[in-house]
Amino acid sequence: MTRQDQSQAVVEWMQGALDEDRDLFAEIVGAGIQALMEAERDVHVGAERFKRSGMRRTQRNGYKRRTLVTRVGTLELRVPQTRDGRFYPSVLERYQRSEGALIATLAECWVQGVSTRKVAAICRELFGDEVSHETVSQYAQRLDEELGPWRTRPLDGEIPYVFLDARYEKVRLEHRVVDMAVLVAIGVNADGQREVLGVEVAHGESRATWSTFLEGLVERGLKGVRLVVSDAHPGLQDARRAHFSGVPWQRCQRHFLMNALERVPKAKESALQRSLRRLWDKAETHEEARQELKELAESLEAEHPELAEWLEVEGEETLSCFHFPPGHRRRLRTTNGNERVNQELKRRSRVVRIFPNRASCLRLATALLKEWHEDWITGRRYLCMDALAEWDAVHSGETQRVLGEAA
Repeated sequence: MTRQDQSQAVVEWMQGALDEDRDLFAEIVGAGIQALMEAERDVHVGAERFKRSGMRRTQRNGYKRRTLVTRVGTLELRVPQTRDGRFYPSVLERYQRSEGALIATLAECWVQGVSTRKVAAICRELFGDEVSHETVSQYAQRLDEELGPWRTRPLDGEIPYVFLDARYEKVRLEHRVVDMAVLVAIGVNADGQREVLGVEVAHGESRATWSTFLEGLVERGLKGVRLVVSDAHPGLQDARRAHFSGVPWQRCQRHFLMNALERVPKAKESALQRSLRRLWDKAETHEEARQELKELAESLEAEHPELAEWLEVEGEETLSCFHFPPGHRRRLRTTNGNERVNQELKRRSRVVRIFPNRASCLRLATALLKEWHEDWITGRRYLCMDALAEWDAVHSGETQRVLGEAA
């Protein structure tokens, strides 16, 4: 067997192992959803299976097969039914919401005559040739009646950590196709749970659009912010300084690394990447991280003076996470959590390619984000916030100094 054949065999084996793990995880998730649906039906019926109860309201009525597409794969489920016909598992309602938003967008593209051949084929499969503009409008309106109030809901409690990011989608606007920004804010609340704070579709990432977005969050009750994490987009930074004056800013290390690699020749990229990652991963205190950053800049001074100056001036913006508990830093140093959400939005919007209008783009983004939000606030904690209280008790002087410098 040649070396190339051996390499191919290894790749195929690894892919098979990954597929097996993915299938196993899908089975586990499917079993969990099935158990939740069964338990929820028991509550609706008013009695457990094979047990008598004076609280019984209806009878079980078998199952209906349903395929559910999730982030871990396609699940084949048996949806519990009841004789009164009033039961439907809440866990499936959430997934149907995002699927409904996608279907509404596809249908809107189709009836307006702006769909691609692929979208038209999907719509004919879903609706036949009977769907009308009125039907699509009514369907979209029902979704908006649920999604609109959630998107503008009051924000309760303190949100110590806020992550801001945006992605771009193509939207048809006044007979032109333009790139519009989907602005997203994700927070970690005082209980350590992640939640979606807001989403908006805007004309780019200017100071005005980000300012309007952040002002809306504050008006809805956003408070207690201790750290803002984002990239260094100028419009976002101007708005952040205006609305969160005195709040430290953590520049996303992943975005910073990409900016740094653009400033060196290809042959030097690996060495610079290793140096920066070692600095961020190994330093234990803010002072230690600053010192290592200074030494890295000095080592580059002779050969790359402009890069050295840039690192020394802007590199410290990536070190704000060192003013927070060690157990929080890995979560706080990038906007990777937002990127995962963006990838899910991209997976759905790729089918649409060009949204027929801004409202349809906002509808689909809101539906998907509401799904993530509900998963997060009912799942396990993202961060242990007791660590932040303990950190404050030990470093209260340092915390006040950092807030003063940020102001």
